[in-house]
Amino acid sequence: MDTSASSDSPRRSSADWWTLQNAAQRELARRNPDSLLDWSLAHRFFQGTPMQLIPALRAIYEDRHPIVVIQKAAQVFASEYLVNTALWAADTCQGKRGNVLFVMPTQTRVNDFSQARIDRAIGDSPYLRHRLMPSPPARPGPIRQSLKKIGPGYIYLRGSDSRRQLTSVDADVVLLDEYDLMADGVLALAQKRLASSRLGWMRVASTPRIPEAGINGLFLASDQRYYLLRCPACRTEQRLTWDTNVDLKRGLVVCRLQRCRKPLDLWAPGRWEAAAAGNDRVHGYHLNRLYSPLANVAQMILESEETSPIAQQEFQNSVLGETFVPPGGRLTLDVIDRCRRDYVMPESSLADTYMGVDVGTRMHVVIRERVSEEPLRTRAVFIGEVSASEELLALAARYRVRGAVIDALPEQRLAIEFAQHGSFDGRIAFYSRHDPGHESGWENGVHVEKLNRTQALEELFHAFELGLAELPGDARRAGGRFRDGVGEYYRQVMAVTRVLEQNAAGNWIAKYVDNGKPDHFAHAELYCMRAAIRGRGSFFFI
Repeated sequence: MDTSASSDSPRRSSADWWTLQNAAQRELARRNPDSLLDWSLAHRFFQGTPMQLIPALRAIYEDRHPIVVIQKAAQVFASEYLVNTALWAADTCQGKRGNVLFVMPTQTRVNDFSQARIDRAIGDSPYLRHRLMPSPPARPGPIRQSLKKIGPGYIYLRGSDSRRQLTSVDADVVLLDEYDLMADGVLALAQKRLASSRLGWMRVASTPRIPEAGINGLFLASDQRYYLLRCPACRTEQRLTWDTNVDLKRGLVVCRLQRCRKPLDLWAPGRWEAAAAGNDRVHGYHLNRLYSPLANVAQMILESEETSPIAQQEFQNSVLGETFVPPGGRLTLDVIDRCRRDYVMPESSLADTYMGVDVGTRMHVVIRERVSEEPLRTRAVFIGEVSASEELLALAARYRVRGAVIDALPEQRLAIEFAQHGSFDGRIAFYSRHDPGHESGWENGVHVEKLNRTQALEELFHAFELGLAELPGDARRAGGRFRDGVGEYYRQVMAVTRVLEQNAAGNWIAKYVDNGKPDHFAHAELYCMRAAIRGRGSFFFI
């Protein structure tokens, strides 16, 4: 039933066949109300035809683990899986309440999705039309779009941009669709809504964007399941990837073995295999579009041949379900390692130095001295944290700091007092410039740097890529908390990643994000670079 109708009898019409099959499926769903798979096959229709499942999705429908995450391509019917989960959980009163919290990135997107997908799913199914409870009289339209009553249960549709609305629902099932576009903190907030449930299901799906963040971060913390499909010709089981399984000339998905290269049957059943079986607290699935028998391979090939960073990002994210970082969009371990030199950071300095300070619960500090007159070649002499302004001033004295730039926020009073100390050229910095370039001037007795954040980070990256930001030989241990081969300094500098996003006008722009990870030392380095640039007597742009 998941593939296509067979000719049960030469005298029986296709419509008769579907009617009989659906009657049997409805009876199966009635006997097994806890089966999401049976319920979906019985009660979901598309243009009058019962729903068909691509084989890779069947096991996901059958997975009753409390936490399931899906790192997916677009157009692999994962959003339809979430819709079916919501309708089924409400209709069959899962968790004895049937309360579903369905979250999307914004409330505007929720309203569109509710009309285009939820309402259509109900309208296409005679069973669901019967189970839909009418809205209370005189309720306005937006209310009807954000709340559905199916049988005994309720589906609450919310945007992640409204924390107040998220906290108002006690749920049995929480569904997060397009998680990578959601506001920070939504996952933890949504999980709390399950505290009183007897079921407590969390389902998260998204096309990925950035390595080790968003849905990719959740997938890497899971048991990392990949789908294996067997070649009908040579019987080799294989995970489908673009480079090994796509025949560009024939426009086919084929066996990866060069001696075979026979077309694969994408309707044939395969199996999921966990690459990190020990991480079984979360079941994670990776699903690219190659596994969909309904995908247009020729169109995917055309998309793969586009060379612009924007097109490459869209292909990797939406077709392959993979993360993507534009070339030069992230400081890698190799780039930072190539800045290491054979020296040890001193306990103090006799040369003039420059300081950058990022302010948070603690202050992250980088101090550098100029190595030569070569444009901004500097050497790190201190990398660390302090907890009080007195320690910061003591560092400035010990290393003969000539110029310092400190983050103005969130402790603006502390930053101003430090900048006005008088023993060095102190400035406070705001990321407040949207136009190209940076501004510097006096405001209320303090020297203020107004920085274009994207441009300043690009300048910092370029300094590392050129090897101008020299580091000591043991830099991998800098910043403390040494684990997995690096310390906190390396981790935080590598956390900042350039991504391409569309703005409100639909234009693609570059911006830097922190992947939800600490990035304090990256900004301390940036401020230190600004201090050193100002220390030359004029701005110098790399």
